[in-house]
Amino acid sequence: MNNTNYDFLSNGGEMGALTRAKDWSKTSVGAVETWSQSLRATLGILLHSKFPMFLFWGPDHICFYNDAYRPSLGNEGKHPDILGQKGAEYWPEIWDFIGPLIDQVLTNGEPTWHEDQLVPIYRNGRLEDVYWTFSYSPVVNDDGKISGVLVVCTETTEKVNIRKN
Repeated sequence: MNNTNYDFLSNGGEMGALTRAKDWSKTSVGAVETWSQSLRATLGILLHSKFPMFLFWGPDHICFYNDAYRPSLGNEGKHPDILGQKGAEYWPEIWDFIGPLIDQVLTNGEPTWHEDQLVPIYRNGRLEDVYWTFSYSPVVNDDGKISGVLVVCTETTEKVNIRKN
């Protein structure tokens, strides 16, 4: 991939490099040169943010995330394999919870907000109880339709555990 044509993918740390290196033509989002301006802009923001962000894009809820989100995936979890994969296939342990939230945002455009929400995820070789404060927000595509859900989040497990004790 020629990075001079894709400034939105320049830099962006480890996830920027992995996103540049991936053969996106083998995914349902297609080759980078076919990506909408909306997807490009959203990924540019995501990859260059120091705040944890995750993006579900398109009907398959293709997964993108940034370096700040990467520690949330643990050491023996979904990273880096989840990049470019279908959300439902890579989040089976929580899809019953997040799937309806994603569908709600895609259907009616209303963002969600949860504070200190328990969302157990598979990481570090096991299912872990993880608490999050997060928002799911709609991302409108170039055609004016909602095509993605941007997740802005922070893990609050330590804070919740201190409060419980």
